[in-house]
Amino acid sequence: MNTEQLKGLAVVSQEEGAKLGQVDTALFDPQTLALRAFQVRGEGQTFLVPFDEVVAIGADALIVRSSQVTQAAASGGAFGQLVELNALKRLQVVDTAGTLLGTVRDVELDDTSGHALRLVVHKGGVLGFGGETMTVEVTAVRGVSAQMITVEAGETPPTT
Repeated sequence: MNTEQLKGLAVVSQEEGAKLGQVDTALFDPQTLALRAFQVRGEGQTFLVPFDEVVAIGADALIVRSSQVTQAAASGGAFGQLVELNALKRLQVVDTAGTLLGTVRDVELDDTSGHALRLVVHKGGVLGFGGETMTVEVTAVRGVSAQMITVEAGETPPTT
């Protein structure tokens, strides 16, 4: 699953047969890069849907069992330390040899577990055009901070 496909996805309650809102952003554990929740906007309110409460993610909708699985979007608590996808996309990726590989462009996820599989990293170009794009396996990640992600050197060949 590509995280870019999640934004704007309808969130639907299976039991009530109702649209609860649309995915605004994905929220990640900053240390493991695992998807932990979705921030959803619907009818003038913002709320969270824990990833564990998602029944299915389809091409057109994210399905939850019931509207009862939603949680208030508040700072602190179990989801207070999670990081929005846009914050991850500002992080630079540097290898352990000291080479700047680029900036995170996207995170590829396992559909069933929500665990990050690969980081899509982009470097160079103008206004998002041109440059090089590569994928970095999450197993190569050595550290994650508020400023950057470090990865093992030599494991990330360019793909574009």
